[in-house]
Order: sequence, then structure tokens, then C-alpha cells
Amino acid sequence: MTPVPKLFRLKLEGQRLATPELASGEQEGWPESAWAELVDPFPREVLLQDFHQAVDRAEQRFERYDTAIDAELAPLLHRALNLTRREAADVGVWRFLTVVARPDFVRHRWENRSWSTMRTRFLRPGTRPDSNALCRLWWMAEHTRAESDYSLTARVLRSQSLANAIFVRSLSFYRPAVVALVDTLEDRGADELERTMVRLTRWLGVTPLEGLSSEDISRRVRSFLEPQ
Repeated sequence: MTPVPKLFRLKLEGQRLATPELASGEQEGWPESAWAELVDPFPREVLLQDFHQAVDRAEQRFERYDTAIDAELAPLLHRALNLTRREAADVGVWRFLTVVARPDFVRHRWENRSWSTMRTRFLRPGTRPDSNALCRLWWMAEHTRAESDYSLTARVLRSQSLANAIFVRSLSFYRPAVVALVDTLEDRGADELERTMVRLTRWLGVTPLEGLSSEDISRRVRSFLEPQ
């Protein structure tokens, strides 16, 4: 199919295009005639050439379902889609990108084991592993970059256990917390990660996160890792 050249917003009723056939690849994608009446224009012109190139490059480099694709694609995706946070908060943007522009990426990244879960990877905004497959990566990069430096993005995404432990929680919106957690937990196993994150979340229930530095959070996390 011809690549979609520019960004639109898929309306709520456009969700009907996220079908089991699209998720399985039986329906490779949708022609413009299927979605033209289901989109609104984006407030400004955003061309998708760089976006398509980034996704193509990632798909060519990584086999299907290889989780390493996340660390490679997230910075490329973030650079290619030069969106403001306000623009990126529009779920219609991400619906359009996964359902219309690149449904192949969702199928490439995620095995279709459950239609209910696969459907959310086309439609649901957020950074959880069951969120929109492109929205998830863009926001992970947004919350971890330092200007043009995406080294923290790559570090957190090298471990799916670490990325999931952090980005299913709202503390992931606070970059100093992400820095501290990556510095202290990136070599830990999944069970230890989850136990530590549960303890940290409880502590933060009575401690304002925004008043803490990375060093403050690192010290607290290290105390949780010490034998009790």
C-alpha cells in the first residue's frame, strides 16, 4: 500500500477500523477510501516521510516480536514526530498512526495472542505494554530524553521488565525518578524489581515526589534493596 504522506486524527468512530483482521494481517491495511471520512485534519501539516523511514528501518533490523526494537525505535520515532506534548496527548493522533498509517508495526512488534489485548495496542493511549504501540514508545522517549540525548531512553528500554515496572506507574512522568530507578535497578531481576517498586510506590503515597531529587530517590531505593 502507498504510505500515508501526512498526519491526521482518527475520530472515535474510526475505532471500528481496528478489527481482528487488521490485527492478524488478513487485512494488511486500509485504503484511503475506508478512512477518509473518519479523520479530522491535524492542526498543522506534519509530513510522515521521516516517520515511515524510522519504522521501516526498525522493522528491517529486528525480527518480529523482538523486544530490542523498542530501544532502537523510540528515539527515532520521537525525532521523526516532532510533536508538542499537547499534540501528543491527542489519542486521535496515535489511532491514526497505528490503525491507518502503520498497522504493520503493531503486528511486527506484538504477537497476536489475544484480540482484546491486541486491540488496545491500536487504540489505548499510555505507556503500559498494552497501550498503543507507537504512543507508548513516543512518550517513553519524551519522559527520558535530555534535549537531544536519548541515552536514558535506550537504557530503560533494554530491559522490558524495567521499562514495564517504571512506565505502568505515574512516577514515570518525573524524569529524576526515572534516572534514579534506572541507575539503581537496571541489573535487577523481574521479581526484585516488582518488590522494590511496590515498596517505593507505598512510600511515595506519603511523600511528595516532586520535592525529591534523583539522589534522594536512589538512596531510598537502595535501602529497599538491602536485606531486611
